[in-house]
Amino acid sequence: ACRAGIRTVMRAMAASTDHLPVLILSGTVGAGKTTVGDAVHEILSARQVPHAFVDVDRLADTWPQRGRFNQDTVFEALAALWHVYQRGGATHLVLAYVVEDRAELERYELALGQPCAFSVVRLTASPATLERRLMARETGEARDWHLQRASDLDALLDLRKPYDVEIENQDRTL
Repeated sequence: ACRAGIRTVMRAMAASTDHLPVLILSGTVGAGKTTVGDAVHEILSARQVPHAFVDVDRLADTWPQRGRFNQDTVFEALAALWHVYQRGGATHLVLAYVVEDRAELERYELALGQPCAFSVVRLTASPATLERRLMARETGEARDWHLQRASDLDALLDLRKPYDVEIENQDRTL
């Protein structure tokens, strides 16, 4: 299911010519955004599509934080990175990051400095799978926070539906 869904979204990205095609892999913590992003990067590379893949959470790993979840730093860093990637020839952008509200896309467009054609994909997995993934990768207080965040964020995304398509990522095959 994940493979067919991602390929459909990638075809839609390829159709955009007058706006920057941006694929955002969204979903709760543990949904597999980075893993799927790595696979999309491999597919685009094999097809020789000039692109960049950014695990946006890594851009937030600074202290002190600026804004909620350090988003001021995230968008400033994304703007700088996109400039570098563009100079290197990138024409498509793939991002792994949670989109909680469609209004956030305006901030992406401002950071990227050009009109964008966004495709927001929500990756999902069962609560048991999310818990298994988070238990394997997180420790201590961070584990507790991520487990609670997964549940809270899943409910928020169910309510707001800030995505174009939802793809189940239970088994992580692409």
